[in-house]
Amino acid sequence: MNHQPITYELSTLTDTESMAQRVAEHLAPPLTVALVGTLGSGKTQWTRYLLAELGIAKEQVTSPTYVLQHTYPGPYPIHHFDFYRLDSAAQVWDLGIDELYEQRCLVIIEWADKFPECLPDDCLSIEFIETSDGGRNATLSASGPRATQLLQRLSVG
Repeated sequence: MNHQPITYELSTLTDTESMAQRVAEHLAPPLTVALVGTLGSGKTQWTRYLLAELGIAKEQVTSPTYVLQHTYPGPYPIHHFDFYRLDSAAQVWDLGIDELYEQRCLVIIEWADKFPECLPDDCLSIEFIETSDGGRNATLSASGPRATQLLQRLSVG
């Protein structure tokens, strides 16, 4: 039940913000968003724009690299994780992340590719790839019914 991936060209921060707005328009929890990309590729910036669309002030959204998780109120709870400093899947499970996957909330995970075994079967993945001209490409792919429905909605409108 997978859908063809969608790639957005993100030449400017405005492009990144527009893509985050489009995703926000079609979000329906429960949903897990797995963010992949090198250091500085735009994972936290994209999250900041997405959460702004959900009513969280941009300046409140920071990388959870050192604290591992931030939780934000919104139209539903938003849990923002960062796996960068974790060394094992056991450390991920110790965060209790699996308990959130089926709750009516949004789970966003930066550096999700470090522990793919800790991701739910139903997940929207966004890979940020830096381009030679200093921009980025963001490729969205889905596994599972909820993430696939989101990708389908993004592809038509």
